[in-house]
Amino acid sequence: MNPYSFVLVDDEPEIREGIRDTIPWEELGFSFAGACANGFEALELAERIRPDVVMTDINMPFMDGLTLADRLLSALPDTKVLIISGYDDFEYARKALRLQVYDYIVKPITPGEFKAALLKLKQTLDEEQENRQDLEHIKKQLAESIPLLRERFLTRLIEGKLDRSSLPERFAYFDLPLPPEGAAYQCLVLDFIRRRKGEDFHIDLITGRNILESFIGSFGQGLLFQDGADRLVILLWGKDRAGLYREGLKSAEFLWHKLQSQRLTGIAVGVGEVVETLEALEASYHTAAEALAWGLLREKIGLTTYREVMGKTESPGGRGSPGWGKEIVSALKIGAGEEARRYIQAMTDYFKNAPLTIDEYHIKLRLVLAALLQGLEDMEIPQMEIFPPASDPFADIKELKNLDEVRNWFFFLVDTIGSYTKTRQENFALVKAREALDYLETHYDDPTLSLQGLCKKLDISTSYFSAIFKKHHDKTFVEELTNIRIRKAKELLRTTDLMTYEIADKIGYRDAHYFSLSFRKYTGLTTTEYRNIHIPSRATHVRP
Repeated sequence: MNPYSFVLVDDEPEIREGIRDTIPWEELGFSFAGACANGFEALELAERIRPDVVMTDINMPFMDGLTLADRLLSALPDTKVLIISGYDDFEYARKALRLQVYDYIVKPITPGEFKAALLKLKQTLDEEQENRQDLEHIKKQLAESIPLLRERFLTRLIEGKLDRSSLPERFAYFDLPLPPEGAAYQCLVLDFIRRRKGEDFHIDLITGRNILESFIGSFGQGLLFQDGADRLVILLWGKDRAGLYREGLKSAEFLWHKLQSQRLTGIAVGVGEVVETLEALEASYHTAAEALAWGLLREKIGLTTYREVMGKTESPGGRGSPGWGKEIVSALKIGAGEEARRYIQAMTDYFKNAPLTIDEYHIKLRLVLAALLQGLEDMEIPQMEIFPPASDPFADIKELKNLDEVRNWFFFLVDTIGSYTKTRQENFALVKAREALDYLETHYDDPTLSLQGLCKKLDISTSYFSAIFKKHHDKTFVEELTNIRIRKAKELLRTTDLMTYEIADKIGYRDAHYFSLSFRKYTGLTTTEYRNIHIPSRATHVRP
């Protein structure tokens, strides 16, 4: 096991050197990774090497130990922080406890006591490492369970129990070649006319599955799995509805004959309808299951199609339609313009094949438009911002001559809505950036001013603020606050006789020495040099 890295932070050199040189680090399971004189150095080193342990004194210039602990625990939550202090003060210990530091050690501490503390710490680190190894073991078990989880996922997919927005990610996770859109889909369901009992049934099931898997791979566009009723399901996909239905029938016939040739007889196959979206896949599965049920009821070995059972040339509810308007609005609400366009394309493709009268067609178009108008109200978008004055969108869609015009009209509508919402978001971001600048200009003298406090005042998150402020102002919060404070310091140096520590206090610095360092870093001059350059007459003036 590799030794745990240890970083020491103390502003007294003799303490740093004494601890570094008197402790048998390797014997105790640690490696001494560095010593720092202040919190800023320690934070920079810790972010670079990510040590296992940081021990810091409380009373240090520029950044005290409790502030350093807070920053470390936020940036590196796995790092153990120890506080060492010459103060046996309950308030310090209470603050350290609230920060969830690992230990609070009061000086003086003997080498023996320090070794005991390190051994206790090593035991804790070892236990955490063992827990991480246990987690890796669990992950390995998860990997071994992937085939079963994949089966469950596909079953929920055909039952319509999954959120469509997560499908591409889940397809990738389970390494499924199934296209999430732009294809037609069909389900075949297979079962035994008479199932054998117990182990014999599972032998038949596994045998049938092995036979089917050896041939489905040659199709290139099919998946085989078991549903919740232990039936074999084959999910096929292709480019178009009519072509896939023909190929599906051919594939079902081919596979059934292969099962027969391998002496696996008494199997019925239900052939479902073809659908054009994954949202409608449930309909294909249920029509296949219904066709299979009729085949089992009649003890019909071989293929039974839903069309044969129902005596129809279209899928059930052919005169119904999916909730296109609702889906388009849902996509627009999350800014998914391309997804909204895909729904519109799917809607017009649906109309090309649906057996609708012209009146039914216009009713369905009006329902989609009505859903979009309701969506505008939900998103608090005035219709006058989207449609020309005195226009009647319901009359407009009635005048559209063909489905290409319908598609393009709705494309233009969702693009206009998307452009409006994007502009509104940009305007909001610009307003918040300006509000932030105004707040910094008026509260720069507050030594407690922080990014979190500013965002609380603006009612926005820190991540959102960082993104918009950098975009609209090209500075970070710290850069802008420092810029304002240094600018105010220059003004006070030119116009007043205030001492450096007085200026530091007026512009929000608690530590005058740190202010002097910051001023020199940003201007290249000390405060005295700056004042003498800009007010030469004061160069020889000594303040009484």
